Amino acid sequence: MKRYVLVYNPVSGHATFRHSLDTIIEAFQRRRTVLIPYRTSLGDTRMGDFIREIDPEGVLAAGGDGTLHEVINVMMREALSQPIGIIGSGTSNDFATYLGVNNDLEAYFDCIVDDISRPVDVGCANGEYFINVASAGALTSVAHEVNVRLKHAMGKMAYYLRGIGEIPKLHTLHLHIKADGAEVETGAYLFVIVNSSVAGSMQNVAASAEIDDGKLDLLVAKDSGLTEFMALAKDVVSGTIKPDEKNLLHIQAKSFVVEADEPTESDLDGERGPALPLRVETIKHAVRIYTMADQGKSVVTL
Repeated sequence: MKRYVLVYNPVSGHATFRHSLDTIIEAFQRRRTVLIPYRTSLGDTRMGDFIREIDPEGVLAAGGDGTLHEVINVMMREALSQPIGIIGSGTSNDFATYLGVNNDLEAYFDCIVDDISRPVDVGCANGEYFINVASAGALTSVAHEVNVRLKHAMGKMAYYLRGIGEIPKLHTLHLHIKADGAEVETGAYLFVIVNSSVAGSMQNVAASAEIDDGKLDLLVAKDSGLTEFMALAKDVVSGTIKPDEKNLLHIQAKSFVVEADEPTESDLDGERGPALPLRVETIKHAVRIYTMADQGKSVVTL
């Protein structure tokens, strides 16, 4: 009988996942599999040992992008090779949205049990791993500053309200960027380094981004004045951004070094990241992710 570890965050999203736990366990029992729950907590250091001792067929991350981030870091640091499933139940579920795995959970559970997975790249920033996005600059620290009670009550709207409040305080950074050895200097409101095309709950942020091509996409919102920055932000939010947008710098590369002219912290998958300078490497096909059947047609075995 197959066994899976279900890593879940009891406070992600509206802190309601615990009410779905029995339903999910029952869904896997119907598939003649065993689901072994593991509850995350602040400062947890036991997850890797737990997974290694259970030795499951796969590890499922139930929560938001932050929970998936935590699981990815444990799997990478502990050299655990099991495929990873994603049950997006957080305030932000960007990577799950990109994969479309939450559209039909019953079908997705079938794919997990049938071992349909694909190799996925992972980014490494100053020794910490990220699955979807690394960012810094204006508005990128909003997720760290939203009150937990407000986030539980209002979900994504809490982020938007906080972001609106930050607009009058926007200022630019001077960035020095190295991308696979090539160097660029520019003023910028913010930058994001993405693995998929979904970031910050926005679709089509980088249309060329692929999660298994061994590269990451750097997008820089250049210093262009607040009016033009707001117009750019509108296009990004609506998913209508143009590839030749004059106020957007887009570079695809395997490695990046990003330095700023003032102390600046980063964000990795919605979690507080290391301070700049940020040294980012792409680790090609670092993990396997369970996917839906239509994505599994081109599965590559690690």
